[in-house]
Amino acid sequence: MRFTLTDRDLDLLETLTMRVRMLAMIQWAQLGWPLGRNLKTAQRRLRQLTDTGLIETHVVNAHPLLPAEQPLAEWQPGNCDHDAKKISEQARRRWNAAAQPMTVCVASPLAAGLFGSTARGLPAVEHRDHDLRLASTYVYYRQHQPQAALMWLGNHALPKAGYRLKNPDALLRDPCGRTLRVIHSAGHYSHEQVESFHKYCVEHDLPYELW
Repeated sequence: MRFTLTDRDLDLLETLTMRVRMLAMIQWAQLGWPLGRNLKTAQRRLRQLTDTGLIETHVVNAHPLLPAEQPLAEWQPGNCDHDAKKISEQARRRWNAAAQPMTVCVASPLAAGLFGSTARGLPAVEHRDHDLRLASTYVYYRQHQPQAALMWLGNHALPKAGYRLKNPDALLRDPCGRTLRVIHSAGHYSHEQVESFHKYCVEHDLPYELW
């Protein structure tokens, strides 16, 4: 039986290989049906895509999704430094609910190979809340800054930064290859981690948003 990929299917594959590593079912519904969440249709189509071997679905225990309304911190070259301790406290305080079962989807090795991405399979347990937070940020961009979302590249779609260096979670990169903004999920960051991230961006003159 022939299976034809729709534009919505291709968008999902590109999202999971080039933008973010993982999407919760509700996030996929928000992206695929922006005028109205349609979970049953999203679930049915996801099962079909799973049967093709392009997508994997899993039920994981994860913190309930946090609303993505504005970043914890923003910085531009020339601005003053932030209070890393205060940002860390805000980041950690929001993870205050028990984990719950959640259906998520990720790219398969086949899809990752087709798109030239290193994103394949489930992230490690300790990274899942972080990655879902980043996915919520990407959904926010798609809904409120769609032109900027077109420039979003996840770190799994970028060349490795180098020995003992870590790429930021995502970049907004223009067609000429210039980095316009760094997007990073604060997760459960300590103040030392916030300071380290800020220092990296300052040293490289990279505007950033920490979510």
